[in-house]
Amino acid sequence: MDENKDWKKKYQELFPDVKTVITSKKVRDVTKMALMMVDGEAGATEQTNQLSDFTLPLMDKVQILIKGQAMHFEELKHLMAAIWMKPDIRKKVVARKVFGIQENQNDYNYSKLSLVNGRLLLHCLQNQPPPHVAITLPVSEIIKTLNPESTIAFLDMAWEGLTRGRVYIRVSRDTAQARQFVGLCTGQPGSSFLNTQLNRVWDKGGKEECVYGGNYNFNDNRVNGLYTFVGTVSFKSHSEKSGEFGISTNIGYKSVGAVIGQVESGLEVLKAAVQLNDITQVTVVDCGVVVPL
Repeated sequence: MDENKDWKKKYQELFPDVKTVITSKKVRDVTKMALMMVDGEAGATEQTNQLSDFTLPLMDKVQILIKGQAMHFEELKHLMAAIWMKPDIRKKVVARKVFGIQENQNDYNYSKLSLVNGRLLLHCLQNQPPPHVAITLPVSEIIKTLNPESTIAFLDMAWEGLTRGRVYIRVSRDTAQARQFVGLCTGQPGSSFLNTQLNRVWDKGGKEECVYGGNYNFNDNRVNGLYTFVGTVSFKSHSEKSGEFGISTNIGYKSVGAVIGQVESGLEVLKAAVQLNDITQVTVVDCGVVVPL
């Protein structure tokens, strides 16, 4: 009993943000070894000797901890979620091959994690297995770290066979439309903006100029939206898995739907796209969200 109390105390000190203490014996054994590594305790086994090697990358040590443990997915998920909650560890984790994972009805989808210019990006879920050596973390656990009132999403635009740039959008409303837009950037609903095209330009060259895109067959029925300014992002839902976004590239247009945020950077990419003769050449070749570090 005393041993369990000591373990829980140490676990909570190591991972203070984790609300639930995992009580599985297998997870406890693995975590004890992690605590030995952190506390600098040396054991007689080859495993603990490897853990004390400061030149060994963090995720290699995690692999050593897990190796040989017949852990159920739920147990491993909780362990990795606990590790993920440590911001300083999170940065090191991404330096290795780390992917998000989401279980579907009959399969799994995976999302890449990358560190770009100091930003941790969670890319859109796809049905493409990661490398065999990859560490996987539940996408749902990663999404929990987002601030719903200030989430940064991104869309990568390409045309004529080249990726032209990335548009960062700060979603500043915690509404159903905003959450759906973010979901279509991550692919969590089962569909996404990935590989969709921009579909039209409204008032090209005029003060109400705006580009539209999304993942559905659009129509031209406009709604009575709000007057906006350059870089404003709006979204109109058409089903649980589809909708249309509009991004103002000039001043004074009426939004296609609910205003959900603002372009933070990359507006020049959209302005360049507007100059094309055929806006449908523009494809969203990647999308996702920025995860707080």
